[in-house]
Amino acid sequence: MMERLGRIITWLLIAFGVKEAVLGLLQVYGYEPSNHSLYALTGSFYNPGPYSGFLAMCLPLALHEWLEGKRIWKHLALVAWVLMLVVLPSGMSRTAWLAAIVASCYVWAMHYRDRLYRFRKVFWAGGLLLVLLSIGAYHWKKDSADGRLLMWKVAGQAVMEHPWQGVGWECVAGAYGDAQERYFASGAATEQEEHVAGAPEYVFNEYLQVAMAWGVPALCGILLVVTVLFCWGHRSRVYGVCGALLSLAVFSFSSYPFQFMEFIVAFVGLLVACLLVLRNVYLQVLAWAIGIGVCLYLYDYREEHPMLKAHPMFERAHALHKAGEWEASTEMLKETMRISSDAMVLNIIGKNCQAMGQYQEAEHWFIRSTHRLPNRIYPYYLLAKLYAEHPEVFPKEKLEDAARMVLEKDAKVESTAIRQMMEEVKIWLNEKE
Repeated sequence: MMERLGRIITWLLIAFGVKEAVLGLLQVYGYEPSNHSLYALTGSFYNPGPYSGFLAMCLPLALHEWLEGKRIWKHLALVAWVLMLVVLPSGMSRTAWLAAIVASCYVWAMHYRDRLYRFRKVFWAGGLLLVLLSIGAYHWKKDSADGRLLMWKVAGQAVMEHPWQGVGWECVAGAYGDAQERYFASGAATEQEEHVAGAPEYVFNEYLQVAMAWGVPALCGILLVVTVLFCWGHRSRVYGVCGALLSLAVFSFSSYPFQFMEFIVAFVGLLVACLLVLRNVYLQVLAWAIGIGVCLYLYDYREEHPMLKAHPMFERAHALHKAGEWEASTEMLKETMRISSDAMVLNIIGKNCQAMGQYQEAEHWFIRSTHRLPNRIYPYYLLAKLYAEHPEVFPKEKLEDAARMVLEKDAKVESTAIRQMMEEVKIWLNEKE
């Protein structure tokens, strides 16, 4: 009975994978709209990255059922596998491709485990090809890859600051922003790192995300539990489930799947499926307890997600700033800083301080913004404006330095606003001559 429930979980995930694959095909050919203006393919997600990761997770499940299934289930699994395999490359997610390859190789190897020795040369050739493809994938989107390397470096430093208890799940983005700010302020960053720096909502590595949120011991505990369950599933020959877990583990290394309910539900389902194959009633009861507990947590998940709090808080604080309620705006923005890495929060605090006549404090916040995102021109413009409007407080040299950064720094995206800022800075410099 319990084994049947495990297979039900498997086929439910395959069914969801097929549904996403069909939706993706309809989006590619223009029959269904995507959920993002910049991408034609998103499935039911808002980004092709998580979408591709979900397909990569479901792919080994279908592959296993095709290789070891019987009768009609075997043919249905083949159809599902082909559908997902056809759509997956269109997502252009290098991490998802790698996850799908690793997981599929595992399932294939376990299916042909008695003949692995005959295929040893194939394994060596495949490993070499995988390394070459990984190098090619890095250079294919180099800025994107360098951006993630920077995020991992900064996140690692943030983990070392709070290694035991973490900062809390909702404060990860804020802690990351503070760590990035300190990193660039130290002067240790390269020009390429300054170029690719951003204000991410996630650190694009779920292992670092968990370590930042709950500490290194919590991460080790979670990995231990998942590893034990994976080994149990492997010994019980539920290779499809284990392959899906392996795919998710690889994808989690360079993405953010656990920011979506779909992945959390799937992850819990896979762990429960590993427990259900055991003939221990206590472990099976534990499996159901885990499943029910997670479902209860997910009931309010969307309302508690930190990113859903950060944006409305910033908008309210910005409205208070425009209404002249500068102290109230600053108080709300400082609370927003706990859950957001957005440098605009620092900019508005600085503008509030300037409006209240706290010019030295305004300078402090603008300088912090330049450190948090050194590739942005706007905070340097705000500094130049502050220095130009208050020459009695700041020496002329500070205006010249800030103006030079505005005029000489390469903009990530050219725009009319940037050109206007440059023209204003030129006027301020001419007035001071």
